[in-house]
Amino acid sequence: MTVPRATLLMGLTLKNEPAGMSELGESLGMSPRNMTVLVDGLESEGLVRRVSHHQDRRIKLVELTEAGRQVAEQEIGPSHLAAAALFDDFTPEERGELLRLLEKVADSLRARGIELPSRDQR
Repeated sequence: MTVPRATLLMGLTLKNEPAGMSELGESLGMSPRNMTVLVDGLESEGLVRRVSHHQDRRIKLVELTEAGRQVAEQEIGPSHLAAAALFDDFTPEERGELLRLLEKVADSLRARGIELPSRDQR
């Protein structure tokens, strides 16, 4: 399970209704083409499905299938909780410093032409 696949599945668990491909792509910092490939793969595995927008059939939305929800909750969810628990021992000040340093690394990567989601896309 790749990070983008896991992130998309977990993100869809938080949605009460299907989400637009462009909205999902922006939140992952992915191009429309890469988003299509990602959704194609998840759809072929039966984890998500595309549905048409109720007002504009040209717009494709993505929603979790029951199998996708089970994978997200049973396989990905616990690892996300375990990863988050790694930071429980950090003080609030240490977490702030870590975030500041990670943002500095991200800025450095962007300056070198590496695409990352912008701060306002998170």
